Amino acid sequence: MLKKILGTFGIRAFSAILNLLIAVLLSQYLGAAGKGTQTIIITTITFILIFSNLVGGATLVYLTPRFAAPLLLMPSYLWTILMSLVAYSALKLFHLVEAAYILHVCLLAVVNSILSIHSNILIGKQRIRESNMLVLFQTVILVLSLLAAFMILKQASVDSYIYSLYVSIGICMIISALYIGKSIVKIRLFPLVQFVPVLIQMFKYGFQNQVAHITQMLSFRLSYYVLDEYKGAAAVGVYGNGISLAESIWLVAKSMSLVQYSWVSNSSDRQASAQITVRLVKGGVILSLLMMVPLLILPVSGYTFIFGPGFAGVKPVIWSLLPGVLIYNLSILFGHYFSGTGRYYINTTISSAGLAVSAILYFTFIPMYSITGAGIATSLSYIFTSALFLWYFARDYKGWYKEIIPGKNDFIMVIKELRKSLSFRS
Repeated sequence: MLKKILGTFGIRAFSAILNLLIAVLLSQYLGAAGKGTQTIIITTITFILIFSNLVGGATLVYLTPRFAAPLLLMPSYLWTILMSLVAYSALKLFHLVEAAYILHVCLLAVVNSILSIHSNILIGKQRIRESNMLVLFQTVILVLSLLAAFMILKQASVDSYIYSLYVSIGICMIISALYIGKSIVKIRLFPLVQFVPVLIQMFKYGFQNQVAHITQMLSFRLSYYVLDEYKGAAAVGVYGNGISLAESIWLVAKSMSLVQYSWVSNSSDRQASAQITVRLVKGGVILSLLMMVPLLILPVSGYTFIFGPGFAGVKPVIWSLLPGVLIYNLSILFGHYFSGTGRYYINTTISSAGLAVSAILYFTFIPMYSITGAGIATSLSYIFTSALFLWYFARDYKGWYKEIIPGKNDFIMVIKELRKSLSFRS
């Protein structure tokens, strides 16, 4: 498991560096307002994705060991097309995105969703490396496409970003199809009786899991739309960069959770799953603490040098976010523990409560304190959600408090493991 976690972290850390480069390129070439528009576009695509994932999402990881992949793929494809059509009508009605971008947003959501379906099938088969490579390929291709558009073709615009997304996601979707080619070739119109038990499980677990993701995503990113309404696109651009940097410390926990979810989904020993989760939480918190230091000590001038003169507000956003972001490591790993054991309803309950608290906080703090208020509200909602996850997990694993608090020896052990891994790779 450690080898898979380190491999996942290495790829995702490199992808995070490339994502930072993307944020820098967009900020420098498009300014705060252009970066804000890009943030709204990619956030809206993500919202469509989580509704698409009601059938073809992370529950595929849980269902893949239990059903033949071709039986899972066809309903997933059809559902994602349906959700994008619904999204197109909704965006036309509510004007959350500029009219010129609505069709692009929906088409990109379809392509991205198909890529996600294939990736989840790979994870369910414990082919973690291929899934990680898709993340890496997509980021690398997006960076290269943006560099070509901005520096070679001299086309610095939001449109160039959208076309770069088509290139990067489209190529990776094709690669992912090649990875699971045998399953795709076997897709056919099975008798309805074969689909019935599959569809029941997909909707049952998909609804439980994705309602959690929908409420979680709304809790995370509702702030963008509230901020856009009260303070404008430039404020969203500054806040978006701050939150991306602060949440980069989740690289550790998300790398762990990907392997953890695959392992727990294929295990029947709940006690062992809980014990492994506690160890991962401890390691995740320690490494996240270490990753926080550079973000805290970098001066305002450092952020304006990286992103441009309109981004001085990034540092206050990071300071307001980091307490909640650190604590949220618990939510990431406990959430995947409950998902891996098939109890998606717990994640849904907690995320729904978190959304209610977040909405109240956003509409209270943002009008008064702008981007810093958004950061404080988000941090408080993260802490609230993590406390609920801990309460539920404590009911499952009574001795958690004896093991979860990191001590001096834990820091030493983590550093030794990192050194050992680095020396082994060199």
